[in-house]
Amino acid sequence: MTDKTSLDHAVEALRGLLADPKADAEPPPELQHHAGFAALYRDLSALRPHLTRICQGDLSHPIHEQGPLAGCRKSLQARLRHLTWQVQMVAAGDFSQRVESLGEFSTAFNEMTEALARARAELQRSEARYRLLAEHVADVIVTLDGEGRFLYVSPSAQALLGYAPDELAGRPLCDITPSAEAPRPGTVVELTVRCRDGTTRWAEVNTAALPPGAGDGAVLVCVFRDISARKRLESDLKHLATTDGLTGAYNRRSFVEVCGQELQRADRRARPTSLLLMDIDHFKRLNDRFGHAAGDEVLRQIVETGRRVLRSEDVVGRIGGDEFAVLLPATTLEQAGRVAEQLRTTYERLAVPARGGTTTFTVSFGVAEWKPHLRTVEELLQRADCALYAAKNAGRNCVRTEEACGGRPQQDPPS
Repeated sequence: MTDKTSLDHAVEALRGLLADPKADAEPPPELQHHAGFAALYRDLSALRPHLTRICQGDLSHPIHEQGPLAGCRKSLQARLRHLTWQVQMVAAGDFSQRVESLGEFSTAFNEMTEALARARAELQRSEARYRLLAEHVADVIVTLDGEGRFLYVSPSAQALLGYAPDELAGRPLCDITPSAEAPRPGTVVELTVRCRDGTTRWAEVNTAALPPGAGDGAVLVCVFRDISARKRLESDLKHLATTDGLTGAYNRRSFVEVCGQELQRADRRARPTSLLLMDIDHFKRLNDRFGHAAGDEVLRQIVETGRRVLRSEDVVGRIGGDEFAVLLPATTLEQAGRVAEQLRTTYERLAVPARGGTTTFTVSFGVAEWKPHLRTVEELLQRADCALYAAKNAGRNCVRTEEACGGRPQQDPPS
């Protein structure tokens, strides 16, 4: 074999060693007699598995070879081991790691860790702000899991509900609300909440969905705002708008509205309904003789004492100065007449504080029953008013029903 042929064969063997993953670790037999080539071939063959392991991420394989090339491999292995450790430290939250002398990789790595450090610092500041808000805001902030159980409860729950946060953790929302289900995301609802001492308060609940994958399993965040004071104000305003301030009875407008609703139900259920109209006899004389304080007390007693005689479903209204009306659901004209007589005798026996002692008073009653041909509450009031005038014309302190009216025109009683 010529020298040129041997050289070409050697070059081909080295090329195969570098390019063919299945190349033999030993030089070809015909080239093994050349000690220098055989040593070079074996050195390159030994280098290949080390590089393969490094490329595959195996940095633990020992390198026993000597020389500059082996030293480079050892240095690369050591750097990659250190880099792996640094990445593990970054994953654990240590963003102070820096990589030097790896060129563009070092720059990219260091920029990444600096960006992560900035992001973590901003996240920590944001978390601190939100925790400060959650722990000091008057509203109660809670998170719920998919079963509606409390996961996080802000400290303000103590002020609103009387519960410490850890007393509610793990319990279902229905333990403090009348609803069996959590509010839907994106809704704002008003509901009552049960406090630790058994009392109830009104709360406005604003609910939002949390992004999926929350670490603690939370799916909803709810903000409870105490609106008890607002509800009391609304109730007070409604009370002022619908009731008579002195006696607590419905005012005329509200009485007519409530009666209209009740009469519609009476029509649908075909049940009798009657109305009493009562007027305090000679009320002006009582005021003139005993003063307005005594007169006001008489008006209050008309409602207060009357409610002890009447049923809870009966509707009491102050129609005018000393004129009152009572709607009696499920009551016939005859039954209503007996109720009026019971009221009349009850009022007659009352003694009301007045200047210099006490005074008494009497009341006249007119009674009418709702009929389908009557179109409005006012028409029913007119029928009762006719019967009331009949009672006054009969001498007062008595009860008359609409039967006393007949077809006669209404006349004013003597004063």
